[in-house]
Amino acid sequence: MEMGTWPVCYKDELIIGNAKSNTAICTLWTKRELLDGIPKGKFVVIGNLYSTYGINPMLRNMLANPRIRHILLCGADLTKTGTILLNFINYGIGPDYKVSGVDAYIDQGIPRAAIDELRRNVKVVDMRQQKSIGKLSTEIMQKLDEVSKEEGEYMEPILVNEAGAKAEDMYASDAGFRIDGNSITGTWLKALDLILKFGEDKATEYGIGQKELLDLVAVVNGDEAVLPEWSPVKEEDLHRYYLNFFGRRKPEGVEYTYGERLFSMSYRPLGGQASNAPERLQDVVEEDQINDAIEHLKKNPFTRRAIAVTWRHESDAKSQSPPCLVEIAWNIKAGALHQTSTFRSHDVFGGWLLNAFALRKLQKDIAAQLNVAVGSMIIMSISAHIYCTNIAKAEGLVEKHYRHGEAKFETDPRGFFIISIENGEIVAQHRVNDGRKSRFVFRGTKAQRIYRQILNENLISKFDHAAYIGRELTRAEHCIASGTKYVQDEA
Repeated sequence: MEMGTWPVCYKDELIIGNAKSNTAICTLWTKRELLDGIPKGKFVVIGNLYSTYGINPMLRNMLANPRIRHILLCGADLTKTGTILLNFINYGIGPDYKVSGVDAYIDQGIPRAAIDELRRNVKVVDMRQQKSIGKLSTEIMQKLDEVSKEEGEYMEPILVNEAGAKAEDMYASDAGFRIDGNSITGTWLKALDLILKFGEDKATEYGIGQKELLDLVAVVNGDEAVLPEWSPVKEEDLHRYYLNFFGRRKPEGVEYTYGERLFSMSYRPLGGQASNAPERLQDVVEEDQINDAIEHLKKNPFTRRAIAVTWRHESDAKSQSPPCLVEIAWNIKAGALHQTSTFRSHDVFGGWLLNAFALRKLQKDIAAQLNVAVGSMIIMSISAHIYCTNIAKAEGLVEKHYRHGEAKFETDPRGFFIISIENGEIVAQHRVNDGRKSRFVFRGTKAQRIYRQILNENLISKFDHAAYIGRELTRAEHCIASGTKYVQDEA
């Protein structure tokens, strides 16, 4: 295949070298640009491997260029994608295309025969233990001298399209979706279901397709003591993720970690205005944004300034791998700490669960230090998407563990209605949830008109509550017409 048409995936996210080389370099989470000094004649490509789903486009690139015989695996393995790649090459996949020994799957659209042939001919050299970039570059140069050469193709190139399974196309053109849940995994299933049903099929800057919703707001009001057995995220995955999310230091060569940005954000203050700001521009300050937010809330529980940001515009605006989580805000309401997190881009299948559990842990830790209750966790996903490589797996999970169920009745936090008939009119009295009457009373003989007046006043927040009120108002209207007694049904 000509280098003009290869790589077939993520072309703009890779450093392209010599088309005839037999060796690729995978830097995992370490910035690939740090190895840009290696002569391009020595390698075919240098690229990262941040997440599990990234293995599938990597395989499609390799199958399209079967000259590649060696992968030098190096860099910081923050999400253990290096281990997944090694397991795939060394041990293969099961009947369900699951990589042996790890919780990762290969696209079933990739022919098994092609996978077997690739595994027989490609070797991975594990160089992850090297932490110094300088020493790593030296070792890579030595290894390239050993293995890099021009070799023929071990099979004919194969072009494999993205996983073919498509969700039903019910694309909705609007933006702004809200879901609620009492558990993190249950809310996640709702998010997947919404994207699969109403997401738009779109391209991405990575050369891989997606289904996307804009502005998905998830409100989580609880969590689970034990992960359900079907969860793709296991306890060991959470513990590993927490190390990076709460760790103050990032590994050498890594663009960022959330822990580094949240707990030790470094910047150069302008000086002059802040009383304690360094006078010299070159002085670098490290700020623990989480501790600062806690101190804000301790001094002023009503503050609106308890926020932390991960976005550094001077470096992230043009970065190839900027943070997805950009801001967290905390507010105290009715004695409980509420936390709102904003993601500019959110891989809902591959990343949402890990993000949500870490954010909930952070919220609990802060609430404990403030000695307040834990309130709602709100996750705002500006671009909520599922990559095409994960559509089939997402469909399977949602079909098995979410669809065909029944929504459970839950009390509407905005109150309820007492409906009666008085002097030939329907009366709908709104009450707050402690039973007190509010000032909102609706009267009339037509159910539809009263129903629309109630909706206009924003007194209902749940779909099932709205449906119940519509049903009861209609029953009351029928009772007036027929002269029968009306008794309000329980929800």
